[in-house]
Amino acid sequence: MLSRRAVLGAGAAALTGSAIASARPASAGPGSAGPAEAGSAPARPRARPATGRRGTPNWTALAASLDGTVDLPGTAGYDSARQLADPRFDHIRPPAVARCAHAADVAEVIRFARREHVPVVTRGGGHSYVGASTATAGVVLDLRSLAGIRYDWGSQTASIGGGARLIDVYNRLGAAGRAIPSGSCGSVGISGITLGGGIGMASAKYGLTCDSVTAAEVVTADGSRRTVDADRDRDLFWALRGGGGSQFGVVTGWRMRTHRSTSVGSFVLTYPWRDAARVVAGWQARLAAAPDETWSTCQLASDARGRLSVRISGVVLEGDPAAEAAEIARAAGIDPADAKLERRPHLDVVHDRAGCADREGCAERSIQLAGSEIFRTVLPGPAIAALLAAVERRARERKPGIAKFKRLTGAPSRVAPEATAFPWRDAHTMLQWLVLPADSGSSSESDGYAWIESGHRAMSRWSAGRYVNYLEPSPASLPRYYGANFSRLRWIRATVDPQALFRSPYAL
Repeated sequence: MLSRRAVLGAGAAALTGSAIASARPASAGPGSAGPAEAGSAPARPRARPATGRRGTPNWTALAASLDGTVDLPGTAGYDSARQLADPRFDHIRPPAVARCAHAADVAEVIRFARREHVPVVTRGGGHSYVGASTATAGVVLDLRSLAGIRYDWGSQTASIGGGARLIDVYNRLGAAGRAIPSGSCGSVGISGITLGGGIGMASAKYGLTCDSVTAAEVVTADGSRRTVDADRDRDLFWALRGGGGSQFGVVTGWRMRTHRSTSVGSFVLTYPWRDAARVVAGWQARLAAAPDETWSTCQLASDARGRLSVRISGVVLEGDPAAEAAEIARAAGIDPADAKLERRPHLDVVHDRAGCADREGCAERSIQLAGSEIFRTVLPGPAIAALLAAVERRARERKPGIAKFKRLTGAPSRVAPEATAFPWRDAHTMLQWLVLPADSGSSSESDGYAWIESGHRAMSRWSAGRYVNYLEPSPASLPRYYGANFSRLRWIRATVDPQALFRSPYAL
């Protein structure tokens, strides 16, 4: 591991072509709360990286210019620095991982990459299903140290570092009795989920995660630091809310509105497979009348022994879970085989849904394959039958596979379609395909994606598109994730990153 202190202490003044330059001063915005808050720092003199011989990037010079570190193959911290959440990508060995201490470091890495013609790949939580936060070429820009979180009591907004984990955001805001609407995976990065939209248990009441954003601190491909909001860099601000990650710039800080969090009623209803069609139809019908305070999923699953299951899981914000569970059962026309109803503090529910063993830790690294469908309307009987048949085929093979509906109605649908880049404001539900190959020794990555692809074919008549946070390894299908916003997003990317510095097969 190369750090600025170590390099300078070893005589960085002898580096070929090095010079002293001043970093750009931090902007006043969500990323400017200081290193202990949202990851920024005062500007200071820094050594400008020099170009290495024969086009080889001078990583030593880069390290000398940063307050963070640069991890290279063979150094002590390299293996931990390059790992993502999914072990499928452990074989990928990037040439360097720059662990940035603050936003000024991010800008320095980007300016270095431009001079050296080195691609940049951004890593936050490292949860991309296609490994988009690592690469075999270029520099991985690691944001995990930009993890400060500050709540402002006066404005009831939060300043959140671009590398913060979602569970830490929940915990810090929860201590103040506040929350943001977001997902359930605790170790996911706040930037990744926000850039793609952000669907979770408070969505119907408070909108998507990106709907809570009031401003963002961004370092763009020219190395400049910008504060973007409704009045400044409006196209970029629009793209950062639902347009997907790692292609418009590096978000070093967010400012978000928060909402009150107290108790949450939760319910889990299980049914035998023979009732699956009625349950899916009833759950969809209930969404038409379900209040915004409720949110639920309807899951159809096969396990590694070929057993089939149906489960509806949901929450009622500050309400009675029994009443909503009864309404769902009434809509389905059949009582569940089992029902679990609870009312607990918001953070306790969040930790359970996040897979956190306690208030600090979260689930360990795991292999997960995902895909998605967007449905604009209630699925008719033939569509439900096609979906059930896809899950049943998986069960006959004795392999794990999940098809999980998630509610998109409520607050997300009341945001104007042109207000953000999230393209599915008129959608009824989203379906997530999920395969956990580790659950079955006979289930491979190729086999799992083959099943997901068969699901796409089965549902093609009814599917309007896909959710960008559930990317699949098929870049040719990118337009399906962006719907009517595809062309505008491509134009914005070409404008803010004309040289495609932020490199990925999945970038627009």
